[in-house]
Amino acid sequence: RPDAPALEEARARGSTVTSEMEVFFEVCPCPIIAVTGSDGKTTTTTLISEMLRAAGRTVWLGGNIGMPLLDKAGEMKKSDITVLELSSFQLMSMTRSPHIAVITNLSPNHLDVHKDMEEYVWAKGNIYRHQRAGDLLVLNYDNALTRAQAGEAPGKVRFFSRQNGTTEGLFLQNGFIADARGPILNTQEIRIPGDHNVENYMAACAALRDLVEPEIMARVSREFAGVEHRLELCRDKDGVRWYNDSIASSPTRTLAGLRCFAEK
Repeated sequence: RPDAPALEEARARGSTVTSEMEVFFEVCPCPIIAVTGSDGKTTTTTLISEMLRAAGRTVWLGGNIGMPLLDKAGEMKKSDITVLELSSFQLMSMTRSPHIAVITNLSPNHLDVHKDMEEYVWAKGNIYRHQRAGDLLVLNYDNALTRAQAGEAPGKVRFFSRQNGTTEGLFLQNGFIADARGPILNTQEIRIPGDHNVENYMAACAALRDLVEPEIMARVSREFAGVEHRLELCRDKDGVRWYNDSIASSPTRTLAGLRCFAEK
């Protein structure tokens, strides 16, 4: 924790206490898209990077996923895009926010480290708290905690909703993820299973609606096989399918995975 006694003592002696991610935000030369949430942030972050790459952009993927990016900043160009997954621990002491921020959902998590749920939600809020007027915040309308954060956003807000077809932003219409401009992709063509992955696609599409064409998003949905360790099909033997879902490290993630299958 940033307020650990040893760190507080170091500050009192004049030390600067920071983190790899805080310094990266200071030196990164290109636009940053960042994703947080209790569930779905790894898949959503990966989907955003896949869609941008399919659109021909040079993408740097990191944060709470993949490799540290601080030592790569010197190789980055202004025309590149960085896509980050950010945990509540990384966000707790952040004083900068990305140009596009996504919060997939919020539910009780990491309360063995955070003082309470209020602090956990507050930490997640740092992903947008330092945005500017022209920046974008993408929120899950169907999650009460994330919906309530819209009133605090310094920039633009775009919702996505699987349940409310009239929500301003992205919604489901006749089996398609769509918005006021029209259909984006067919949910029946999404290769990775589960309603929660429909929401992950909605979040990714909402973040990139102004950057990537719908046909490219749709192509990714047909081709993307999923994140390693996340409902990853390992083997089909004697009529039994074996999946590696070891990233499902909370009850809500495990339940979402189990609901993907009709079989026992």
